Amino acid sequence: MHGNTQRSSLPTEAAPVPLDAEACLAALTRGSTALMTMEHWTDGVGQLLAELGPVTGASRVWILQVVEMRLDKVVQDYVFEWAASERYQLLDYYRGRLFATSRDEPEYQQLVAERQRGWRHDFCTPRLPEGPIRRHLESQETLSMATVPIFVDGRWWGTLGVDDCERGVSWEGAGLDLLEAAARMVTAALYRYQLNHRSRQVELFHKVADCGVWEVSLRNGRVWCSQGLKLALGYPESYPRLPLRRLAARLHPEDRAAIWSRLRAARHTPGHAQFRLDIRVRFSRDTWSWYEIIAELEHNEQGTPVALAGVLVDIGRRKHEEEQAQAASECDALTGALNRRGLDRWMAEGPVASPRHLILLDIDHFKRINDTYGHLVGDAFLSCLVDRLAQELRPEDCLVRLGGEEFGVLATSMQDRQVMSLAERLRRRVAEAPFCVKVPGQGAPLSVGMTISLGVARQSRDDADALGQLMAEADEALYAAKHAGRNVVVAFPGH
Repeated sequence: MHGNTQRSSLPTEAAPVPLDAEACLAALTRGSTALMTMEHWTDGVGQLLAELGPVTGASRVWILQVVEMRLDKVVQDYVFEWAASERYQLLDYYRGRLFATSRDEPEYQQLVAERQRGWRHDFCTPRLPEGPIRRHLESQETLSMATVPIFVDGRWWGTLGVDDCERGVSWEGAGLDLLEAAARMVTAALYRYQLNHRSRQVELFHKVADCGVWEVSLRNGRVWCSQGLKLALGYPESYPRLPLRRLAARLHPEDRAAIWSRLRAARHTPGHAQFRLDIRVRFSRDTWSWYEIIAELEHNEQGTPVALAGVLVDIGRRKHEEEQAQAASECDALTGALNRRGLDRWMAEGPVASPRHLILLDIDHFKRINDTYGHLVGDAFLSCLVDRLAQELRPEDCLVRLGGEEFGVLATSMQDRQVMSLAERLRRRVAEAPFCVKVPGQGAPLSVGMTISLGVARQSRDDADALGQLMAEADEALYAAKHAGRNVVVAFPGH
């Protein structure tokens, strides 16, 4: 309500409406209880009007809701009514009808403006000057009327009024105060309904979309979040205030830094700045889960950030599928080793420890195996080779199939002599025992011996062309190993 400034059309000698203060207080108490306890707020409003009618002695108590405000007219709906008897009922006349009142008439335009400013009104029909308001009241056989506006979210939502068809009394003072108190109760019921309705919508959204809704006030650091998110974080539904620092601690340190970076950038963006990030959140003690955070930073009229709100969407399944797709795109389908794309990503995102060495290896005379036994048998031998090589490698080493029978091992944090020793172990492991594969149509497994030639190079630069140069130098060393008689290890000159 915007204050209790009022405009009265009654002369001072008009008799005030007789009211019993105790009866009015009891009626308001019963009406308030109904608004708080009835299943739907509209039932409570109906009960409140039914309490006001008898204690005021009015013929009707009603509520008009403003549906639309236009420059030329106001569209309203007659939504609630209590009537002392059937002869005073207007709801059936207005039921199901939205009615528009023109604002061309100055008297009515002034009335609308005053209601928008929160004014209360008191009318005695016989004492009104000729005009649209008096004609309207006379058409309804109303001798006196009092109205107070109802405000929701700072706007004129509707009007609460009483009509008396038997008495031309003044409602100024206690009568209008009673109506204003009732109007405030209706406003509170509307706010409570909207809050509960939005809360139900949020919880339904949480269940359907598998996400949590949250908001942080930048004025005082207070946090609000949906019940589902609160429970997921380990707090009871009734927990009154969530600590911001504890919530921030649930974010992965790298992702927390990324969020702060986005917030710093958003602070200087006018209006409502939005951003979205894939982040890791720890709900249980040791498990990180992937979520997408979609956030909006709200600024006030002075451009100061005042709130940060958004949703937290579970993207664990999406991330798992992305990881599977990425793994499939970066792995050789036949052997399970990385492919060239996987090597590129490993170089860009893998361990940054130095030095890095690349061992290129090629199966000696592999074409003979394919020509003699067929490509299916040759593929089986390649898979066996990868399994045998992997047994000599550390978890941090990267095994890559570069194409055909050529493979590479990218090793980190090893000295030159250690890498040469590793390459020698790989060579011996391949040559020391034949490979056995099952050939379709043959009873006994096929046993074939193989050897490999290896070239070793050390990364000497750290730029975009580092891998290209490393591959070229290792390939040159491998070429030298082939010309040295095969089944040997050769290092690139100077390494």
